[in-house]
Amino acid sequence: MKFNPEQANLLLFDLLDKEEDIVHFSTTRIGGVSNGTYASLNLGNFSDDSSLNIYENRSILARMFYKKPEDFIIPHQTHGSRVLLVDTSFLSLDRSTKISKLYGIDATVTQEKDVFLCATTADCVPILLYDRNKKAIAAIHAGWRGTVERIVEKTVVLMQKTFGSSPADLLAAIGPAISMAYYEVGDEVLEAFHANGFDLTGAFFRATPHSKVHIDLKEINRMELIRLGVLPRHIEKSSYCTFENEHLFFSARRQTVHSGRMLTGILLKK
Repeated sequence: MKFNPEQANLLLFDLLDKEEDIVHFSTTRIGGVSNGTYASLNLGNFSDDSSLNIYENRSILARMFYKKPEDFIIPHQTHGSRVLLVDTSFLSLDRSTKISKLYGIDATVTQEKDVFLCATTADCVPILLYDRNKKAIAAIHAGWRGTVERIVEKTVVLMQKTFGSSPADLLAAIGPAISMAYYEVGDEVLEAFHANGFDLTGAFFRATPHSKVHIDLKEINRMELIRLGVLPRHIEKSSYCTFENEHLFFSARRQTVHSGRMLTGILLKK
C-alpha cells in the first residue's frame, strides 16, 4: 500500500493500482474540516461531529475524483453480514429510499459504472474486490461480528450468482485496520469464531493463560478469501494499523465513541 501521488492524503493498493478499468482509494484522517477528536477528514455517517462538517469532508473527497458526494454509495453499517446489489433499479431510486435500503448493509456489489462502492471503518477491516473478467466490484466492512457471520463468503457468493464471477479471477485488497497487537477481545469472540468453523491458526494469541485473547482480523479475512478460492497472489493486505498510527487514522478502540471514520472505495470506469 502506498500514498496516492496525486492526492497525498489518500492511500492506494499496489495490486489495484495496476488495473486500468477501476479507480479506488482509502482515506486517512488528513485533509478535512472537522475539529477536535474528529480532525480532520471525518467521513463517517453518524457521530457527534457536525453533519455540515461531514458533508463538506465528503465533498472534498468527491472533488478529488470530479464527482458529487451522491456518487459514493455509503451504507449505514451495523456490524452484520447483509450484502446489497447496487443495480440500475437501486440507482434510479430517490435519495431517501436509497438511504433506507442502505440501512443495515455491510457490503455492496455492482457491475454499474461510475459509482463508488464504499466501506466505512475505524479499526474494522475494509475489503475491496474486483473481478477483472466480469468487470464487477465489491466493498466490504468486516468487523469481527460480520467476519464470524461470513460476510466475505456471502459477498463472493452473490458475485458468483449475479455476475458469474469466479473466485480465482478476483483481486482482493484488505485495508488499514487494527492489528493483532492491539486488538484484545473476550473469550466469547474466540468461541464465536470456533463455533462457526474458523481455523484461527496463526491469527490469535494469548500472552498468559489468564489474559485476554488478541486476534488478527485482517489475517482471518485473508484466510477466508483463500478458503473461498481467491488466489494468494491476488490478495494484498495492508500493514497499516489504525490504532497505532494516530496521525494517519481514526481508531474507535483508541478514541472510543469520539472517533471519526475513514472510507475505502472502488469504482468501475465508464
